[in-house]
Amino acid sequence: MPQIPTPRRRMRTLMLSISALAFLTACGGGEDDGVDLSEYLPNFAAPAPVLGVVISGGFSGISGSTAAAANTLLASPEYQNTATTLTWLRNFLGDQSISGQLYAMRSSGAAFAHAAGVTGDGELIAISDEHLSPDHDVFVGKAVVVDSNYAAGDEHGTSVASVALGNSPDFVGTAPDADLLFGTYVTDADLISLGEEALSRGAVAWNNSWGFSGLYVDQSGFNSAFSGASGQQYLATLDAYAAQGVVVFAVSNDESEVDSGIMDGLPYLRPSLEAGWIAAVNGVPTFQNGTVASVDLLSSPCLQAARWCMVADGTWNAATGSGSSYAPTTGSSFAAPQIAGALALLAEAFPTLTPHDLRIRLLASAEDDFFTPDDTVELADGYFKGYSVIYGHGFLDIEAALRPIGPTVLSMANGNSVSTLEPVLLAGSGFGDAIEVGLAGTSVSVRDALSASFVMPGEALTAGARPGSQAGGLLAKSLRTNLSADRTAAPTALADPFAAFPGPVLTLAAPDGGVTASVLVPQGGADSLGFTLTRVLADGPIKVELGLKLARDSGQLMSLDGEDAATMASVALGITQDLGNGAFLALSGEMGLTDLGGATALSEATSARFDALKLTAGQSDIFTKGDRISVGVGMPVAIASGTTELNLPVYREGASVSFEDVALNLAPEDRQLDLEVTYQTALTDGLEMKLSLLHSDDFGNRADAIDTAGAIAFAFRF
Repeated sequence: MPQIPTPRRRMRTLMLSISALAFLTACGGGEDDGVDLSEYLPNFAAPAPVLGVVISGGFSGISGSTAAAANTLLASPEYQNTATTLTWLRNFLGDQSISGQLYAMRSSGAAFAHAAGVTGDGELIAISDEHLSPDHDVFVGKAVVVDSNYAAGDEHGTSVASVALGNSPDFVGTAPDADLLFGTYVTDADLISLGEEALSRGAVAWNNSWGFSGLYVDQSGFNSAFSGASGQQYLATLDAYAAQGVVVFAVSNDESEVDSGIMDGLPYLRPSLEAGWIAAVNGVPTFQNGTVASVDLLSSPCLQAARWCMVADGTWNAATGSGSSYAPTTGSSFAAPQIAGALALLAEAFPTLTPHDLRIRLLASAEDDFFTPDDTVELADGYFKGYSVIYGHGFLDIEAALRPIGPTVLSMANGNSVSTLEPVLLAGSGFGDAIEVGLAGTSVSVRDALSASFVMPGEALTAGARPGSQAGGLLAKSLRTNLSADRTAAPTALADPFAAFPGPVLTLAAPDGGVTASVLVPQGGADSLGFTLTRVLADGPIKVELGLKLARDSGQLMSLDGEDAATMASVALGITQDLGNGAFLALSGEMGLTDLGGATALSEATSARFDALKLTAGQSDIFTKGDRISVGVGMPVAIASGTTELNLPVYREGASVSFEDVALNLAPEDRQLDLEVTYQTALTDGLEMKLSLLHSDDFGNRADAIDTAGAIAFAFRF
């Protein structure tokens, strides 16, 4: 699928928040350092989902429309013709208590795989059975290799093979584009011949929908099954094939069995076979909210084979005879070829995985919420799965096997792995959407817990900070301020040196007012802190100030990882013009450098330049003597320039994954623009009011995001 850069979506987001009225009473003061700032601290957005990814096997991939496409397939005649009815099943078995939903192409997830473009193309399935009619419509165009000694009569093999890989205008099997290698099971020699051929041709699965009647998984059954020279040679053939491919055996259809058969349970006696073995149980699932809620078994349980066992719906309307004949049937014989077909689907989807890896994916992804596990098995290093003596690992779920299993990791060029369970880059609000925009259109390779490769959108590696509404911040800062002193103080452009930070500020001024020192105090678990020194260079109608600032951001503003504090150093210049009659004009600008919190998991340490700008006009004595109104417009602190390079395993369609340096511009394209109106007045002696209104365009330095907030604070001093 061509990698087409995703157009940048411009979505208008509106946040409107007016804070509740707040009253502060104090004796001789108006400060309160205990205000909770958590409501207006930035929150990091969730990353793009890893589940909606393209699998690096060369097919069209999983997208948001895959499920809808699967439903379209399931409604088509060739898919619906594979299903029979619950009425037929009850009458056929003479059991009216059977319940559930019969439609194996849906319940197995096979139709989902087909909708994603996975059909088993290029894969080979070996089947040992009694008889096959190669001229049936479902085998037309397939590379069918038939043992010349097969016995005509029973069409069991035709039906089994059709479930695994049949394909015609009237019927679709589990892996419709897979090829077939067929042979009989009549003699050990027949089985040996097919097993050796399957091994030499690289068949991903060897399906066996048969078993030895009355032979169980004990020493007596083992001796009977593998007696004589031919029996020992057959066992050696199983050893050789299971060391490379996956042997699938159907369990007994007798629900009353208390022991596994010798063939489906063989690894119980010969553990070396387990890595290449699956036992297949037949059951009808009942779904609730899209998941398996229960399974009505129609065959023997897993029993001793539980650790390598799983369930599939073995009730089908399968091919029989020649031409285009079909008939309803049920049994573990038809659960097994679904599992063999599923292995062919996964082999196409994950060409770098071995059949043993694929077997693990099927067992690991089987639906298991409908039972309580009896034990667990370590399917892969560090990956444990619970299983049931009755249902094994659960119900076949090909869709889940095509998706990432467990957490995904990003492999780095230095050999390290970075977990993508959480975003790797947590860009502060000073970056806006710059990181997401820079990574858009880049696809990176990740591996899941079972070593399957997936392609993840690059923007899923990051989550940018989304500041909460500014109403809480307006209120908190009003309540921390001596409102009376703030209203009557001479206007100054650098009056709020830590406007971008939460937390209280302590200020100390020299007696002549020529030098002012301010300290940002950490609060509420945040580790933001800072110190600024401001000196008046010129005083009079035009007041000029110079400020030097050192600060540490808690990770919400200038950090690239959201945790390590970013160090900031800046210089600020303020000019305040006294226009007379209580009017003033103030202009402030700030410029500095930040280390972005140091190195991240994806990049070396780098730095960037940031700046801020604000123009404020004000007037006193508007409505009543001593009141003050001010209107300000400005761009708060944000990254102004800076770049970094991320060395990533980049996936490109038609090419292998390679490590590339991806350059990122750290400056947001759209800077936040604030319009603020503040009105302060003394309502009566000792009762102050401050009303603040703030409207922000491109809020959080994100295109078209809007925040409108307001706060009103009252302070009574006595």
